[in-house]
Amino acid sequence: MRAGALAWALTAQAAIVSVATIAHAEPQVTTRVSARKVEVGEPFSIQLSALVPPGEPMPSDPRLAPPAGATIQGGPAVGTSMVSINGNTRLGIDASWQLVSNAPGRVKIPAPSVLWSGKRFSGQAVEVEVVPSTGRSRRPQSPFLLPGGPGIFGQFGFGGGHDPFADDDDDDEPQPALDEKLELKTAPDPYVFVHARADKKEAVVGEQVTVSFYVYQRVNVEMAPAHDASMTDFIRMSMISTPGFEPPFRTRAGGKTYMARLIDRVALFPVRTGDLHVGPMTIKFSGQRVGRLVDRSSEDIVVRVTEPPRAGRPPGYVLGDVGRFSLSATVEPRRLTQGGSIAVSVQVKGNGNFPQTLAVPARTGVEWLDPEKRESIGPQGAIIAGYRSFGYVVRIQEAGQVDLGKINLPYWDPSSKQYEVASVELGKVDVTPSAAPDPRSSASASPSAAPGADPAAPKGEADPFATLPAPRATLGAFVAPSAPLFDGASLYVVIAAPPLAYGMLAAAAAGARRLRSRRAAGASSPERLANVALDEADQARERGDTKALSAAVERAIHHAIKAATTLESRGILLDDLATELEDAGVPEDLAARTRSLLDEASALRFDPGASASSLEELSTRGRAVVRDLLAVSGRARG
Repeated sequence: MRAGALAWALTAQAAIVSVATIAHAEPQVTTRVSARKVEVGEPFSIQLSALVPPGEPMPSDPRLAPPAGATIQGGPAVGTSMVSINGNTRLGIDASWQLVSNAPGRVKIPAPSVLWSGKRFSGQAVEVEVVPSTGRSRRPQSPFLLPGGPGIFGQFGFGGGHDPFADDDDDDEPQPALDEKLELKTAPDPYVFVHARADKKEAVVGEQVTVSFYVYQRVNVEMAPAHDASMTDFIRMSMISTPGFEPPFRTRAGGKTYMARLIDRVALFPVRTGDLHVGPMTIKFSGQRVGRLVDRSSEDIVVRVTEPPRAGRPPGYVLGDVGRFSLSATVEPRRLTQGGSIAVSVQVKGNGNFPQTLAVPARTGVEWLDPEKRESIGPQGAIIAGYRSFGYVVRIQEAGQVDLGKINLPYWDPSSKQYEVASVELGKVDVTPSAAPDPRSSASASPSAAPGADPAAPKGEADPFATLPAPRATLGAFVAPSAPLFDGASLYVVIAAPPLAYGMLAAAAAGARRLRSRRAAGASSPERLANVALDEADQARERGDTKALSAAVERAIHHAIKAATTLESRGILLDDLATELEDAGVPEDLAARTRSLLDEASALRFDPGASASSLEELSTRGRAVVRDLLAVSGRARG
């Protein structure tokens, strides 16, 4: 009896220990990498797998700290998994991130982690070798193609190869909503295809065109990262923060039911006229019905782009300023001393293709330096909206009440199909004259009193013999009186010395002022500012900073134009610039090159895929145009 009781007690204790062990079983966390050696710019994937016994809470909140030397481009893509090892079943989650490195070297990826029972559990850190790019076609890497990784459409519940929509009307399980707006008359493929649609096929330069890309599918597939459409002649802004993770909708195509998911939606702003091609989006799919890594491409949408009408175009309109805008400004301080500076901040608020520059008032004695830009622009519903501010430093050389004038922003409003002008008055500032040195008053020489004169003596007739020597009492040789100290030539030297000394000092002071003035003028001369901008362009090119390089080349050209012609080219329409330059004496070929380079610099500024060779070419051509313009300036002065 005792032996049986003891055996029962030992069995119960073992069961309790076993239950406690299971209850406190920690998740098994592992890390995998899609490739240990990649090229610069080639994407690779990190996958975290966290498994627990059945009945345990599921891990959650997968995280990956940003590694040094690489950027996280997508993820985490999270899916559930079930693994059976030696008859033991484990459940958990798989999380995948896509990364890319832009410089060769060894990148250490921190260990990713998950949250379980209020604690974080980490996998293993991995190291990836990044080698220089060879230019070869990059193999597709995706968090959705890792062994065992979740398919992007796995959550649809598709079985391998089964048509989930054959009898969906009789399915008792809840189905995604039916979207009739996505219905298509024909289906390019019976299993999976990519479809693109635009909200408009005609627009003006700078008008927003919204393009959406959808994946339609009828079977379970896995999807590699999309090869984006080229969109060469457009400025592009994404309209969704998590492309590929939008909820699916049921729709019909070619009489069949498909599941459609929004993959990406972009706002495009055309930068030139003509029939502009958006280009197709291409995606590789894998599945039982479609095969392995099969390409599917969307339609190539063509947008017909024209200029806004010339009739009624307000002065100063810049092609591409399209939307609906308002202006506001702050000026600080309103009181200053002559030669001082103030800060002028102008904010453009609204929606559309925001202007890159503003035409500031030009008047003598007021100098506007290049602005510092700040912005907060992004999708707000179906439009791109926000603000862009321009911060100017303004130097004022005039005294008195100086009217800063008004800033106008002409733009085309596509909703009302007419031109509008947003304006803001900058108001006046009080400029106190600079303090000039007080003139030194010359001391007046008081007449010396005559020897022996008594100031206190009563007024009367003066004795004409009072200054004669005493009479001689004895005869003697004549002794001539000693010559005065200042007589003859020495007297003239003494008289002329003070004005000569004053004249020399005044000439030296004037020369010093002229030297300082020439140095100050040279420091702010258009020629020097153009060369400084070229140096900044070289520095931006070495950093690979496309925006900074384009802006610096534009500044250098504008300063060189001012040096050669005194024209304020920032206030001239780009289409009229070549004619204005020729009228100002610039050779026709140089005027055409200048206009073309400004156009290319403006377009390159918003090209995220600009190559190093295109940056080098822009810098070289910019330096050549500036040199030729400054040569025109030298001939004009000669």
